[in-house]
Amino acid sequence: MPLTGFFRITWTIQLGVGIALFSVSFLIENQVLHSFFAAPAIALTLAVALELGKAAAIVWHRYLSLCGDTSYPRATLFFSAVFRIGLVVLSVLCSLLYLGVHLDRPNLASIRAAELAAIDTRRQADLGRLDADRERREGDELARRRGDLEDTRQVHQRQIDELESLLRAEMGRVVGGVFKGPRYQELARRLGEARAARETALTALSERQHRESTQSAAALAREFDGARRSLLAEAEARRRAVLESNFDQDDRTQAPMVTTLIRMSADCFGQRMTAPQFVFVFALFLSVLTEVGILLAFDTVTLAVIPALAAQHREAVMQEALLAEVEGTANRDAIRHREAMERVRRGADRVAERAQAHSQAAQPRKAA
Repeated sequence: MPLTGFFRITWTIQLGVGIALFSVSFLIENQVLHSFFAAPAIALTLAVALELGKAAAIVWHRYLSLCGDTSYPRATLFFSAVFRIGLVVLSVLCSLLYLGVHLDRPNLASIRAAELAAIDTRRQADLGRLDADRERREGDELARRRGDLEDTRQVHQRQIDELESLLRAEMGRVVGGVFKGPRYQELARRLGEARAARETALTALSERQHRESTQSAAALAREFDGARRSLLAEAEARRRAVLESNFDQDDRTQAPMVTTLIRMSADCFGQRMTAPQFVFVFALFLSVLTEVGILLAFDTVTLAVIPALAAQHREAVMQEALLAEVEGTANRDAIRHREAMERVRRGADRVAERAQAHSQAAQPRKAA
């Protein structure tokens, strides 16, 4: 391959690399500035101006520095250096911000959402368990009251059943045509008293159970309401802890490649860095590498074409100087020509005025 073709291809590749890195830097800077400015047009305009200014400053600084141009004063050189360094630092900071956002705990939102969902699920389960426990205790209390009523009824019912049995047996005895004798009447009286005692005992027990039930329900409500409030407060405390936590030590929030590399470095070198430290170092390295690549690409591209650019610049300056000189000479000649024509016109005007004056003086003499 001819030597000129080799340089042309490598120069084109270097220019393409510089444009690609420049485009990446511009997109990152635009994204970062867009998050700081409410109007997207301001962020886009500022990013375009700064990035184009950076590329132009690199090219012109290299060109003016190597061409030995005496019109490149020290003050301009200083401000150019400050401008270029400031733009490089700005691009590095934007790259750090952008890469830091995307590399630092990328799974944080999903892990936090999962933790909050688990807290909500546990809270609902605890509330369900609490409600079931309350229903169970209320059911046990109701069953106990019903059991007490049934036991009391059974106790009195056995006596009533016995008296009814005796009363039926007594009805079979007829003395003097009358079966309701004193014994029958005694049994009937005792049966009535037993039935009245049963109703009295059941009524008293029901009233007592009602009072106890009211007190027990109030105590149970206070107990379970307190337990419910405590459970909700505990769940809310866990939610606040999850929302306030940064999950720095939770490997689930980090990218798998980051955690794997940290573990490998710890196994190989015996020192474990944290995920934020690794993200900062990696983002700084990548951003600095991008900016150095942009500087190197545009710098070498400018270096490669400086001889041609210098020759073209000198030729253009000479042509412009010659054109200016020729144009100045032509302008001077035109001015001289106009001045000469003006003198001729003024002379002709004076001659015409004198001739007219002589003609007017000769007319009176002829009349006389």
